[in-house]
Amino acid sequence: MKTEEILLHSRYDDSLLGASVMIPDIPAKAVFVLVHGMAEHRKRYVEFMTYLCMQGYALVMHDHRGHGDSVKNEKDLGYFYENGEAAMISDVRQMIDYAKTRFPAIPLVLFGHSMGSLVVRNAVKRCDRDVDALIVCGSPSRNPLAKSGLLLVKAFKKCFGPYHRSSLIQKLAFGSFAKRFASDKSENAWLCSDHKVVAAYDADPRCGFIFTLNGFETLFQLMIHTYEKENWSLQHLTMPILFIAGEEDPCIVSKKHFQEAVSFMRQLGYQRVMSKLYPGMRHEILNETKRHSVYEDIVSWVEQSCREQ
Repeated sequence: MKTEEILLHSRYDDSLLGASVMIPDIPAKAVFVLVHGMAEHRKRYVEFMTYLCMQGYALVMHDHRGHGDSVKNEKDLGYFYENGEAAMISDVRQMIDYAKTRFPAIPLVLFGHSMGSLVVRNAVKRCDRDVDALIVCGSPSRNPLAKSGLLLVKAFKKCFGPYHRSSLIQKLAFGSFAKRFASDKSENAWLCSDHKVVAAYDADPRCGFIFTLNGFETLFQLMIHTYEKENWSLQHLTMPILFIAGEEDPCIVSKKHFQEAVSFMRQLGYQRVMSKLYPGMRHEILNETKRHSVYEDIVSWVEQSCREQ
């Protein structure tokens, strides 16, 4: 197994994108393009990436702009620069193109977690032909207050500027998540039931930061556009799609809301949409104590999906 750490220039605005590439010792069965969530970075996925690579898969993963190594300086964590939503989607499309060029003639699996699950669906929305399978992990369910949140953020931005970090917006967006697990010591306990994982997240200076108003504007735009039926390309309706999440994940809101997100893709016309909820697991199912059962399910689903293509 070989690992490469690379820096790419975003074709959207020439920002630097930090990325990792993992290459198995055998010819790759497929290539995964992984897309992480908000207020974290790609290095938190090393164990999952290593597992997939040991199973014979190549992997490509970048840090979102405003995250990890994809910032001009540390004060830009949670800031997406100009036209954040369009830029993030463009960056993912660039990583897809990079993966297809680097690993040609094999299937490409696009995987997005949390905020990343919104970005990957918006990328597929524009062109699904280049993706052979899609995995939606820990997805925020449709939020009827997203448009109100966006209006509030835009009003705050006019008053305080795009770099301002609002504790009020942060509380409105995630306060209910923390309350659900108020007995735990950390306000980030909703992420994972493994206290060691949460403690490591809390101690990581590149995790858990409050988004700038520019960042929240981007996040709300992604949430809104993910669940709009307009402007989907719908050119690969037989693309296999898998939704996975923890039953205790506050992002999905409830089992009913989770199934509504799954049904939305079917309503668009996608014919091979599956889903699975994991009992006892919270938001980061890839980091839970029983995470290897999730890893195994992902590999099993991908192998079956690739056989059926």
